[in-house]
Amino acid sequence: MDNLIYLRKSRAEEGLSTDEVLSRHRAALLELAEKLGLQVDGTYEEVASGEKLYARPQMLRLLERVRGGGVASVLCMDIDRLGRGGMADQGVIFDAFRENGTLIVTPEKTYDLNRDLDIEMTEFKAFFARAEWRAIRKRMRRGLMQTIESGGYTPNAPYGYRQCRRGKLPSLEIVEEEAEFVRFIYRQYLAGDGAQSIARQLNAMGSSPHRGAQWSRSSVRHILSNPTFAGKVAWNRVRHFRPGEHGRDRHHVVYMPESEWLLVDGAHEPIIPFEQWEAAQQRRRARSVPPRRSGAAANPLAGLIVCARCGRKMQKSGEYLLCPTAGCCAAARFTCIAEALYSALEPSVPRLRLRPRAVDALTSPLSAVGALERELARVEARLPRLYEFLEDGTYDRPTFLSRLESAQGELSALRERLDEARGRLPESTPSSPDVPPPGDLRELGERLSPAEQNALLKALVERVEYDKPKKTLPCEFHLTVVLRQLQ
Repeated sequence: MDNLIYLRKSRAEEGLSTDEVLSRHRAALLELAEKLGLQVDGTYEEVASGEKLYARPQMLRLLERVRGGGVASVLCMDIDRLGRGGMADQGVIFDAFRENGTLIVTPEKTYDLNRDLDIEMTEFKAFFARAEWRAIRKRMRRGLMQTIESGGYTPNAPYGYRQCRRGKLPSLEIVEEEAEFVRFIYRQYLAGDGAQSIARQLNAMGSSPHRGAQWSRSSVRHILSNPTFAGKVAWNRVRHFRPGEHGRDRHHVVYMPESEWLLVDGAHEPIIPFEQWEAAQQRRRARSVPPRRSGAAANPLAGLIVCARCGRKMQKSGEYLLCPTAGCCAAARFTCIAEALYSALEPSVPRLRLRPRAVDALTSPLSAVGALERELARVEARLPRLYEFLEDGTYDRPTFLSRLESAQGELSALRERLDEARGRLPESTPSSPDVPPPGDLRELGERLSPAEQNALLKALVERVEYDKPKKTLPCEFHLTVVLRQLQ
């Protein structure tokens, strides 16, 4: 049976270097193992500082080994080091130790989670650890909001700035050689140039952004939308969500509407006047035509067509499908590409047999219901945070009431849309083991919404590679269709 060591730095040791803390703890636990006559068979050193279990890779590896059996004990400085986050994370950790009979060995006590007294003591310590964790989070959030409200800047420095400190306040200072290009972007945009045109001009001048080798339409738009360049500090522009939230298995971000930003005067110097930034926002809003639907809801080929040259997914813009990489493949009319794809699929359709659930579940209104349910869960998850912000002083009462009213209005609208979508659900679903797809995909496509067409095509097609040389006729492109293995 193996004996393992788990090392992790605590909040109380924030002033010390991670290497120094882990080295001292390692020596103490090796001395403890020698005193108890235990042979150490492995050490897991947690460098990540995340409180959540998914953000601690060494703990995840340790749990995998514990669940595999054969681990007699895990040595750590204190039981709190294993986990003091949410109850769910603590439950996952302690259940793994209890179910596999693994002891938790600390300098003060050895815990056997199959003994009632040790279980009670563990739960007691876990309760106080969670209370301390919540208190620390509130203090950190209050400190962060105080920094922001004082004009401090805590994220990574944007293009045109470098990080510095003004007294005790984290802030920014201008990098003049980059700031000239920021001024150029705003000047050209207000003179009538578009983001793609500005990106080409910047690349021709030899400039490059912090991330990436060349400027692109999106990186220019990011500069144009960021109020930091006008001397402001914006908070709550983007929210990050961990894996598992909103039904997604990856970390994801949500861009918040401008009405929910916290915008204050920054302690840093502006690169452009605030009036110039506002003028750019007015032009962006005037030029923007927000789609009624996005993604697969408006584009039945969304996520299917990739550029054969650069590998990026093609994007629908008006009547055309184009490669997002500047100067890559030439664009073609969307209707021509869709027609060519259906024509390429026709010879293969009779040979394919699909499980009805793989097609019907995707092509029915269930897909719309699922999307609305996920969006509803996302908005509902915002409500507890609003109350937390009120309790710890992040929001004053008027701000809280305004945010709450906005969230409740959004919830009401989503629930109405969800009720309508559920009303369109069929009363029953096919129960036959498998059925051949219809021979005429075009005929089926005419009866389906764009989102349902997209789901059907994705059930048939792995990907489609698109290539079109420049200066060729509108329909002179080539598609390489890779089918799914559905036989």
